[in-house]
Amino acid sequence: MKMRKNIMQKLAVVGVLAIVIYSCGKDFLETQPYGSVNNDLLATSAKGANALLIAAYSNLDGFSGWDNGSPWGGAASNWTFGSIAGGDAYKGSEAGDQPDITPIERGNVDANNPYLDGKWRNYYDGISRVNGAIKAFTALKDISASEKATRLAEAKFLRAWFHFDLYRIFRNIPYIDETLDDVRVGNATNILPKIQADLIAAIAALPVTQPEIGRITKGAAQAVLGNTYLWEKKYADAKTQFDAIVGSGRYALNAKYHDNFNAATRNSKEGVLEVQQSINDGTTDNGNNGDILNFPYNGGPAGCCGFHQPSQDLVNAFQVDANGLPLLDTYSATNVKNDDGIKSADPFTPHTGPLDPRIDWTVGRRGIPYLDWGKHPGSVWIRDQAYGGPYAPIKNTHYKSQEGRSLRKVV
Repeated sequence: MKMRKNIMQKLAVVGVLAIVIYSCGKDFLETQPYGSVNNDLLATSAKGANALLIAAYSNLDGFSGWDNGSPWGGAASNWTFGSIAGGDAYKGSEAGDQPDITPIERGNVDANNPYLDGKWRNYYDGISRVNGAIKAFTALKDISASEKATRLAEAKFLRAWFHFDLYRIFRNIPYIDETLDDVRVGNATNILPKIQADLIAAIAALPVTQPEIGRITKGAAQAVLGNTYLWEKKYADAKTQFDAIVGSGRYALNAKYHDNFNAATRNSKEGVLEVQQSINDGTTDNGNNGDILNFPYNGGPAGCCGFHQPSQDLVNAFQVDANGLPLLDTYSATNVKNDDGIKSADPFTPHTGPLDPRIDWTVGRRGIPYLDWGKHPGSVWIRDQAYGGPYAPIKNTHYKSQEGRSLRKVV
């Protein structure tokens, strides 16, 4: 009984303390939660402002979280809105997997397509991040004038890039910059001049090289500006930008064509803009996550998922004449031989006519060495030949010798 009385007394004391604690005031309701990011706080230092800018850089891979849609529609490679929509590739895989790509392939997509929604949401999220970084660097005091100018130039490039990629897909889109408090703006105005203004400002302040690999350079901005001029058919203006890139002496062709796609030779002299990816950081959404569907199926490299299969039209375009020159106007008159409808166990002899040798670093086809994985075995690496055709993607595929290895490289 005495023990019970002591316990009750202690509980009473605790209850009084609890009342005292909770009656101190409401300030605790306004405390910044632990583990959350406060943009206003980050913007007060160069380190914080740079964190905001790096967050914007991270959107270059087209994925900012599943809340903004799948990574496949937003993929930086634009495999859905680029090569599939353009005819260089088929959706591939099988009809029932990711059927929302099929309308894009056929050119009859509507506004409810989740792939469109993912691209839109991911890149406007990137634009929002860029504008936050621009505000932070503009207001920052404890930073040199040269560093501020460079960081603002990087941010303006990123804003131009996100808008331009959206422009190429949607055409009529709103342009959002850091001056807008209300982003509910119209899309009736051609935004290319604003994109170009951002790029011109970036070119004026960016260096030819950066001390940190992956940061935007003058050459990258000139390349994108030239590309915008091509969309307007301003070929002389585009040539001026491209000539400046070549004349800088910073870039050159790689000795091997496939070095452009080999992870072991990234950040090469041929790369004008190369997005850096983090690895082993506790997430599974990095490293070009938007392209993880695009490997040979079944027993092939990565084992999934048979999408983004090269088209017969693309393969035919690698046909050349006796002098090794492309058949610009007649390449589609005859198909390159393929194993469509032939089982892997049945005999097959590959095409024997003259072909540009880059074909087999662009397309996986039966009977031809597939990187260091041995010869492509044909239909066993294809999910549904009758639906997606006989070819497999190869550019984004790793070498067998690279499996399980970190290819981190410092140059």
